Amino acid sequence: MNDAADRDSATASSQLSAPVDNGVCKVSRVDAQRVRRARAAMLPDEVVRDVADTFKVLAHPTRIRIVRALATEELCVCDLAALIGLSISATSHQLQAMRKIKLVRHRMDGKLAYYSLRDPFVLALLEDGVRHVTDGEAPG
Repeated sequence: MNDAADRDSATASSQLSAPVDNGVCKVSRVDAQRVRRARAAMLPDEVVRDVADTFKVLAHPTRIRIVRALATEELCVCDLAALIGLSISATSHQLQAMRKIKLVRHRMDGKLAYYSLRDPFVLALLEDGVRHVTDGEAPG
């Protein structure tokens, strides 16, 4: 082999074995084309806030339990309260937060308020989250 090929091979080898520095660039260089493409894919501020609000509401263990329960069938507030071990008032409070951002809907049947998931996306999101934290294994 010639000296240039040996140097290239040694350089490539040392780059592969070089330690990673916490994922931080060692130089400052902006790729304008990449930035332009990423900027074009950015969401409007209002949508970003609404999505963040959705995640905030879902970031509560009780609400995760409610979503999971409502994935099986429509349940009244009393049933949900008994299932998750909260008072009816506390359960209603959690459901109101979920209604506000349109995760659940309710209907009245006499004096009973029945809740169901408004859109299957929330269940898909929950299931993706479960797969993520369990490395694809079924929880249990």
